Amino acid sequence: MLKGYYLFAPVEVGCVGPESGVERKVRAQCRALSLYTDCELKMLPVASYPHSALSRIVRRLPGTAAWRKWKYSGEFHDADFLYIRQVYHDASFTRYLRAIRRDNPSIKIIYEVPTYPYETESRDSLLKWPFVIKERHGCRAAARYIDRIVTFYGQEKIWGVPCLQLMNGFDFSAVELPKREPSDTIQVISVSVSAFWHGYDRFLEGLHRYYENGGTENIVYHMVGTPLPEYTQMARAYGLKEHVVLHGKQHGDALKAIYHECTVGIDVLGGHRKNYPISSSLKSREYGAYGLSVLTSSPIDYLPSDCPHQFRAPYDDSPVDIAAFLEQYHRLYDGKDVNEVAADIREFAKAHCDMSITMKPVADWLMDT
Repeated sequence: MLKGYYLFAPVEVGCVGPESGVERKVRAQCRALSLYTDCELKMLPVASYPHSALSRIVRRLPGTAAWRKWKYSGEFHDADFLYIRQVYHDASFTRYLRAIRRDNPSIKIIYEVPTYPYETESRDSLLKWPFVIKERHGCRAAARYIDRIVTFYGQEKIWGVPCLQLMNGFDFSAVELPKREPSDTIQVISVSVSAFWHGYDRFLEGLHRYYENGGTENIVYHMVGTPLPEYTQMARAYGLKEHVVLHGKQHGDALKAIYHECTVGIDVLGGHRKNYPISSSLKSREYGAYGLSVLTSSPIDYLPSDCPHQFRAPYDDSPVDIAAFLEQYHRLYDGKDVNEVAADIREFAKAHCDMSITMKPVADWLMDT
């Protein structure tokens, strides 16, 4: 059996811990690879660096470490493969990969890029431009030592390296399908660290127009995660207090309790704002695990275009047409057992997105080379 390692080197504190979606995904991926190989997780401490004025200058210079000083100590000498989740690219990381390759010329290095294309640093400050330049140069320098790049958005090559095209997976064993009671209230949820390209403002605007035009159905939107300030302002200005619940960050049993009340999850409604034509988001998988239908404007990769439990909004900035959404919603749920619908949604998602399935192309490539 092939032996290898999954290397996870978090930069931010929020990427680690039992409540971190990133760490949960990493551990689930490693478990999935372990079904086919002998794979061990190697998780480094969160990156840290001195905050002195000298350090801030040195980190921006060419050839220096921007976030962590990478040092190879021979730990992958006998490994057949190394799977790395994307890190910040700089000269220190390139030297690290070069040292691994020199120590173990036959090792296969697989590098996951969770989102591509991506913006590495904000460009609103001249002080941040050195990091942008270091990243742009560093990713191409590091690519010389990478055999395959894992991507979730269909690219054949990134930085000149051939890609393994995967779908994002989810550990369905971590979520139990709740039993829901029939209700006349339509409860909708979004779970994320809010960004402008999630487009939740389109749903808020749609709710406002629906009720302004005499809409009578009771819709409750549960927004989980720290909202953008404009979301709070919109909900207040539109008088949506009874229809929008701002939960803030939620984890564990508290988050599960909210999920158990809902039948629809909002995925991405602003993909056009960052050229995000297809969604392979983790939350779309989590919604499926909880048996939720989904509202999106970027079609979800594992769902067919005519999928009855995928409600598609236009790929633009227009407010969500709530009346049209409700019409499709009632076609899906009316006259049916809500729990049977949820079970069908979960089984379809699991058949396509369980981590054991989505990671198999990596194992296949390793065993075929």
